[in-house]
Amino acid sequence: MPSENRTEMGGRNPDGTILPGTILNPNGRPKGARSFTTKVRDALEKIADGEKDVTNETLFIKAILKKSIVDQDVSMMRTVWEQLDGKPLQKTELTGAEGVPLIPETNINLDALVSRVEEELKKKKV
Repeated sequence: MPSENRTEMGGRNPDGTILPGTILNPNGRPKGARSFTTKVRDALEKIADGEKDVTNETLFIKAILKKSIVDQDVSMMRTVWEQLDGKPLQKTELTGAEGVPLIPETNINLDALVSRVEEELKKKKV
């Protein structure tokens, strides 16, 4: 595909998918840019340390936390916590007692099973 089509269409196909080789953010992330999680973590540390140098972000986060505490909004507190530290690891047991498989392996002949089901269906139609 000619390069003039890429610039004309913004590096996308008519269906909206991105063309191969298209770079949507050629300059990358700006130097010194901080993620939301980093900003929240820093604001919480300032609040905890009782620092007087308070930014708008710190005040906003403090207001959200106060409101969640006053309203006893556990889900909001959990969300903030999970955004900062990640969700806790949840293990899923895929075996039964003493490591025995939950579904025992069987040697079912699928072709024979399909044939039996088809036969039963034919009998019911008659």
